[in-house]
Amino acid sequence: MRIAHRYTLYFAWLLVCVGTLISLYYSDIMHKEPCHLCWYQRICLFPLIFSLGIAAYRGFHGIAPYLLPQSILGLLIALYQICIQEIPSWGGIDICGSGPSCSEKSLIGLGPITFPMLSAAGFLILTLLLFTSLYLSTVEKLK
Repeated sequence: MRIAHRYTLYFAWLLVCVGTLISLYYSDIMHKEPCHLCWYQRICLFPLIFSLGIAAYRGFHGIAPYLLPQSILGLLIALYQICIQEIPSWGGIDICGSGPSCSEKSLIGLGPITFPMLSAAGFLILTLLLFTSLYLSTVEKLK
């Protein structure tokens, strides 16, 4: 359990780094312009590189409660975009002005998986890792 507690933040930081690299690869190298909801998900993701990296390096598991709202917000935005794309009758809020449509499915080369699905999976795993870190640090304090 001590090993899991030690490396939880490192796994979370690695996940955030991979998500950021994938996002930047598709937008800057493949020239796929992200929609507004994708930008909001990026806003939730990109700052986590620094805060999780520093916290993992210093072993500061007390940061988890402060990062959870950001991770959960990114997950909710991704789930909302999945609903817009997968349920045709569910138009949702029209927040996409100019640029690519948020309801347009953009496949990433992994079969039927879209960007919001990959983002939701990443934010879900990140949220679970942060909850695990929070739980293990609470258990360790009680000992």
